[in-house]
Amino acid sequence: MAKYQMLAETLRQKITEGVYQPGNKLPSEYELQNHFQVSRQTVRNALELLEKQGFVRSRQGSGTYVADREAEEQKKSRRIAVVTTYVDNYIFPRIIQGIESVLSKEGFQVQIAFTGNRIWKEEAILADLLEQDLRGLIIETTKSALPNPNLHLYRRLQEKGIPILFINSRYPELDCPVVCLQDERAGRLAAECLLANGHKKIGGFFKRDDGQGVRRYRGFLEALRDGGIRTAEEHILWFDTEDALDFDGMEEQIVKRLGACTGIMCYNDSTASHIMEIWKRRGISVPEDMSIVSVDDTDLAMLGDVGLTSVHHPKEKLGEKAAKQLISMIRNQLPGTSYEFEPYLAERNSVKDLTE
Repeated sequence: MAKYQMLAETLRQKITEGVYQPGNKLPSEYELQNHFQVSRQTVRNALELLEKQGFVRSRQGSGTYVADREAEEQKKSRRIAVVTTYVDNYIFPRIIQGIESVLSKEGFQVQIAFTGNRIWKEEAILADLLEQDLRGLIIETTKSALPNPNLHLYRRLQEKGIPILFINSRYPELDCPVVCLQDERAGRLAAECLLANGHKKIGGFFKRDDGQGVRRYRGFLEALRDGGIRTAEEHILWFDTEDALDFDGMEEQIVKRLGACTGIMCYNDSTASHIMEIWKRRGISVPEDMSIVSVDDTDLAMLGDVGLTSVHHPKEKLGEKAAKQLISMIRNQLPGTSYEFEPYLAERNSVKDLTE
């Protein structure tokens, strides 16, 4: 940490502790320079940082004063935009519920939109948000495993001073925090479940245009490698957002690539439920003929004929954490930090034990 940042942190702590009250004049630059034994430029940089963060206000020819942040807060917009890929199904209602419960208690208004995981819709939403009086943005990435043409719109939002926090995945080109599941760990847990139950001919069905799918695949591969299993590439199948609209159209390919395995990992519960329907039509029984492990631990995992073993996704807790992180970014005028939830396996009866 640079000297001016350390000085700014010391002064910020004195302000938050009430040593300097709203409206109080801070010691002069000369007094701060002598007291903390730093250069005048260090003092100026520290005060500029505090002013940018909203802790102080400078008055020409008078000095620097502690800002009345509560009074200034009341004048600012209370609108937070929440943008997810989908809004009314799967894990998304519960994530949004978690976000909304925290933001509403803090007096913020929540504006919800969804992209359908479409680049063009993400562009339209971001362009519209740029025209609004917005206080912050919680957003899920769109096809985050692919190059994104809308990064310039995110940068324009940042230039306007709007804090941005991603959920589930992030764009590595942008310096924004993310709240998500530890997806590599999730992939590892799913693979380790199959390995622990004696499976050696293991396949996988992963989403290629979302960062979560790539990371889950990476954890899956690492677990198989550590377990001494060589993954046969012919037993790995990829799909994208468009494919997910018609898994039945992929049925022959799914059977050809995965049908000879004893166990498979699926990208998520929605994918797994489609696979189980295909197996049912083909007379393949789960788990007697084919074991399946998934990720997200949604209601879908408990609705079928066979309870689906699935890695848990935090859902409401993820939404609550994202909202709290964004509020902290708004109030402290700081970049914010990322947070990853540790996954765990919710075991049911979709995996056959081959060690017996």
